[in-house]
Amino acid sequence: MLPALVGGSIGVIVASAEVLMIAGTAGMGYGLGRKYGRKACNFLDRVEDRIVSGMKTKVIVEE
Repeated sequence: MLPALVGGSIGVIVASAEVLMIAGTAGMGYGLGRKYGRKACNFLDRVEDRIVSGMKTKVIVEE
């Protein structure tokens, strides 16, 4: 009885640690995705603004 109880306890501890590691990895991935996604979005917004302003100045100069 005692070995089964000890083995079961160790199994629960190992399973809990595995769940915590997976949850931590998922949380870290979510946080990094938001961080670098925001940086990419800001970069693309700046590129878009440069293209639009370049097109506007070219149209004004040609008129």
